[in-house]
Amino acid sequence: MEHLKIDDFKNYTFLSNLSYSPGGESAAVLAAKANDKNGYHKTIFVDKGDGYFPLTSVSGNVGQYIWLDDAHILFSEIRNEETKKKQDEGREISSFHKICIHGGEAAAAFDVEATVTDIKLRADGSFIMNVVYDGARPSFEGKSDWEAAEILKQLKKEKSYQVVDELPFWFDGKGFTNKKRSRLYQYSAEGKLTALTGPLDNVLDYKLSPCGNYILLDCEMAPYEISSVKSNLYLLDIKGGETKKLLDEDMFIEAFDFYRDKFVLAASKGENYNFHEHPAFYLIDKDGAMRKLCDYDRSIGSAAMSDSKFSGGHTSMVHDDGFYFLSLHDFRADVFRLCLKSGEISNALNSGGNVDFFDINGGKIIYAAMKGLSLQEIYEADEKKSSFNDAALAGKKLSVPRHHVITDKDGYKIDGWVMKPVDFEQGKTYPAILNIHGGPKAAYGDSFFHEMQYWAGRGYFVMFCNPRGSDGKGNDFAEIRGKYGTVDYENIMQFADEMCDEYPAVNRAKMGVTGGSYGGFMTNWIIGQPKTADRFAAAATQRSICNWISFSYVSDIGYFFGPDQQGAHNVTDPADVADKMWQHSPLKYAANVTTPTLILHSDEDYRCWIPEAYQWFTALKLNGVETRLHIFRGEGHELSRSGKPDHRERRIKEITDWMDKFCK
Repeated sequence: MEHLKIDDFKNYTFLSNLSYSPGGESAAVLAAKANDKNGYHKTIFVDKGDGYFPLTSVSGNVGQYIWLDDAHILFSEIRNEETKKKQDEGREISSFHKICIHGGEAAAAFDVEATVTDIKLRADGSFIMNVVYDGARPSFEGKSDWEAAEILKQLKKEKSYQVVDELPFWFDGKGFTNKKRSRLYQYSAEGKLTALTGPLDNVLDYKLSPCGNYILLDCEMAPYEISSVKSNLYLLDIKGGETKKLLDEDMFIEAFDFYRDKFVLAASKGENYNFHEHPAFYLIDKDGAMRKLCDYDRSIGSAAMSDSKFSGGHTSMVHDDGFYFLSLHDFRADVFRLCLKSGEISNALNSGGNVDFFDINGGKIIYAAMKGLSLQEIYEADEKKSSFNDAALAGKKLSVPRHHVITDKDGYKIDGWVMKPVDFEQGKTYPAILNIHGGPKAAYGDSFFHEMQYWAGRGYFVMFCNPRGSDGKGNDFAEIRGKYGTVDYENIMQFADEMCDEYPAVNRAKMGVTGGSYGGFMTNWIIGQPKTADRFAAAATQRSICNWISFSYVSDIGYFFGPDQQGAHNVTDPADVADKMWQHSPLKYAANVTTPTLILHSDEDYRCWIPEAYQWFTALKLNGVETRLHIFRGEGHELSRSGKPDHRERRIKEITDWMDKFCK
């Protein structure tokens, strides 16, 4: 048995986009794994009943795939050198190939002069495509090679400029988004690409009807210069070309689908908790008449966190008379079923782990989950169907997270965990790391977490919890607007203190604290509060917030997020915003900080922009605090979960070296 190595995550397989074949006899999944070029290979694996095997090259880079029938899959990947050259020159091209799951090489199917992010098959053989549309970019359609070359020359000149006249103006992982939209097209069997939505309409999500003649859209319709917090549901008639608005008022839409001659919708009006409010379920007919089925005081989708998985796949769908959806209860994400006749909700699975996505066919549910200390695998009827990650953790010494529940001063139950050092010996004392999750409306669980297992292997106690503001326990528990740095801070510190009492082997004088995003804000807050300014021997703050004033009108979440979360509700009054924001800003309390602090930030993080790191670094340096700033170039907010493998490794090394320096 050996300890987990810092770079072992490069051997993990990250799964996404799991789906049954149309008849349900086979299943496919997209699997990503780190390569030697500081990126990820992406391969389609198929199970025909006797285990998953690679259908496409294990050194390839598949973008997406769909089943054409029970024997054939269509997938996107740039394989042709001439096509790759065009793409490198600046052309937007998606190249699709067809392959048989029973053998044979993939054959080129067609190229599309667009960046296709999703594709669905219609019964007539045509496709619905979701495309990244740039309203400021000239079209190459019908252009000769000479004309295309001239357009590319002009586009290269335009790279020196950026024009902005919309909000939001950028998005993490995408860069500037001015005039860029998600737009739907139909691609005919003859190879013709026809737009189905307007050039500046923005499709947030969509469903194709079982008959293939209608599309249900969650969409923000043009014209707009300031993106709305809410959106509406529309029914698009593909043959007739008409688009009908279904809701009397815009809502916060979480999930939707076709159900016979009606539609099922999970959405809220945000009357009590704004955009974080949990949804109610509705049935809507084609005339827009709504009938509430039930309220639901949990979110849709999974907020269960891990640094050892990717996202992507079905999190809700209609099957027979049920609407199946993923939801987090306490700290476990599972599949639930809403009966569309009675409005009753029940467990569709009792997986005993954290489900990430699923598919249903003929009453069978297949799903990807992390169970116990296992990495992602595929399960069907709770029977393990894959072994993608068995070898990655074979022979590794791991620490089992021990679950604890504390009760805060207001009677709320706080879930948390403690991981003992892997080679723990009674009678010895050990340093500890307190890890704080982002969000704040997210949640830790007992699933595998690479960085925390690595720290436990290096002789640390690791503590983590879900304070108020976290997901999984309903609206009331998650409501901390205007309370950042109060009840959540008290929960985290109470948990740390009680765990130190529970585990006398923890050396209280050798504790470190770290966290990212909201967890970075909370790290900054903790070391700046008089009660805890000298509580920790070291701090590592990641992609953090130190100044809510500078954060609020810059973050890609939206101009509304900062003011709403800090209780400054009049977002158009900077004076009102500034006063409230400053009270909740760690920067206000920087003079209290004495804790040696490592700051990690990415220069393309548009969620918590890098000036937050510069400000915090400057304030601490001027105050004489031992401080180090590490910037990751070309990375965004998702560095710790899906960043370049070498950068992910360096991030963990920076944090670990900092903790070792001051806690050991």
